[in-house]
Amino acid sequence: MAIDMNDVMKLMNNSGALGQVAEMLGVDEKAANNAIDTVLPMLLKGMQGQLNNKDTKDSFLQALSDHSKDDTDDLKKAVKNVDTVDGAKIVKHLLGAGQEEAAAKAKKKSGLDTKTILKIMAILAPILMSKMGKTAKTETAKSDSNDMVSIVGDLLDGVDAGDVIKIVSKLIK
Repeated sequence: MAIDMNDVMKLMNNSGALGQVAEMLGVDEKAANNAIDTVLPMLLKGMQGQLNNKDTKDSFLQALSDHSKDDTDDLKKAVKNVDTVDGAKIVKHLLGAGQEEAAAKAKKKSGLDTKTILKIMAILAPILMSKMGKTAKTETAKSDSNDMVSIVGDLLDGVDAGDVIKIVSKLIK
């Protein structure tokens, strides 16, 4: 059964994570939802870019491994305790100068200001790194190849809007 973005956002709502993001930033949940819906695929494409770049691949995999130790089982608690300074650094690594473009697109869809959208990305990025790292470690442990690069690559291969939904559904289990 395919999961759609509405289902993903319901899971965030049911866990209280979306409300936590909105509350932390003093914004409407619908606006936060729209911003997340816009920036999430961009963050995942940034992860794909890091993995596919020979100069950044090793440090990206190490960061995934490091973040896999973060406690993100309770999404609401993870949002509340996220290190946004680290998150901003992650966003910069993943998107580089593209973070302004991502914020501009999310601004149009959500009506939120650029500063708030950058904060949303800084909240999402470490949680996404943790979930991706945990999933990659689990899949690597199950795999005969024990090759985290191919596992993460498979998770991120050809990321598009439909794939984001599949990836996120795996990450939030």
